[in-house]
Amino acid sequence: MALLAILIGMGVGLLVGFLGIGGGIALVPALTLLLGFGQHTAQGTSLFMQLPPLGLGALLLYWRKGLVDRWAGVACALGIFVGGYFGSRAAIGIGPEELKGLFGIFLLAAAVLLWRPPARDELKPVVPENQTRLAQVFVLACGIGVLSGLFGVGGGVLLVPLLVLGLGFEQHIAQGTSLVALVPPTGLLAFLNYARAGEVDWKVGLLIMPGIFLGGLAGGRIALRLPSGEMRRVFAFLLLPIAASQVIAALLHR
Repeated sequence: MALLAILIGMGVGLLVGFLGIGGGIALVPALTLLLGFGQHTAQGTSLFMQLPPLGLGALLLYWRKGLVDRWAGVACALGIFVGGYFGSRAAIGIGPEELKGLFGIFLLAAAVLLWRPPARDELKPVVPENQTRLAQVFVLACGIGVLSGLFGVGGGVLLVPLLVLGLGFEQHIAQGTSLVALVPPTGLLAFLNYARAGEVDWKVGLLIMPGIFLGGLAGGRIALRLPSGEMRRVFAFLLLPIAASQVIAALLHR
């Protein structure tokens, strides 16, 4: 199991750097399908994995290319930190199969959102880059933080496309900005709720962390060589089979 956990970490790390996400979107189903974790334990372990700054290597690659809006990134981090607490409180009270099904629906919605090609005017900022725009980013991140705590994911799976479609961020900049929220422990409050409920596998979480860091570096290098439109489609394509597996698994156990 140790070797498999390390390999899972490396695969998830590739997604962290390649797509600018926290990794939980792939880690949670990997833990349930490959290691037989319960849904709550998979989500709690995913949040444990996200506490260290494992996305730092990938963030630095985007930063050197000038593809990070640092103040928007700070607003994202604060919003996810606050919203994650309330989402995790709600998740603890939901049954495991119901939570698995909701997680699959969440991934399916994210895939559809990503696959939709943005109109030409959606690629321009909706509001100027000022305090109003930062407030909008914060409110958006709070809502995403609720979903992050509810499903044990980093939030980038929705944060990236909504920054692009809602606030006019370019795809690479949205991904680099999203990675800012992976450096501080934005999921700390959500993680503590899962830990108090005994829904964290500490050993597997520690085994996964090194692979995510190394995979994130490799994924970031790949991402910077691809056009933004193609990256959106790749992101959506990867989500569809994961979403389907979660929904089917939940229906089979009803």
